[in-house]
Amino acid sequence: MYNRKLATAVALATLIFGSSMASAEVIESSASEMAGITAADAMDLNMVTVEELMTLPGIGKSKAQAIIAYRTEKGYFHEVDQLTEVRGIGEKLLEKMRHKVKVVPK
Repeated sequence: MYNRKLATAVALATLIFGSSMASAEVIESSASEMAGITAADAMDLNMVTVEELMTLPGIGKSKAQAIIAYRTEKGYFHEVDQLTEVRGIGEKLLEKMRHKVKVVPK
């Protein structure tokens, strides 16, 4: 609840005072840090297994397999937002797990 309020407050301030990529990074970093997750802890979508994906919120075996199938078919992920191209993963689900995943460039 606190994380959501903080993110909302920062987003509102960003809208009022101007937006930038840096502001978005601050919001994402702050939420992750408060959740106790660092960038080093996040799973690399290009290396993660089905079993590891299943530990993410809202990801069961079929969605985990769909993520791996997407990666196999399309090649490496270039950004986390590509997860919305996987069947069954929308913006809401992506936001629930965004702080737990990352993409390491290949």
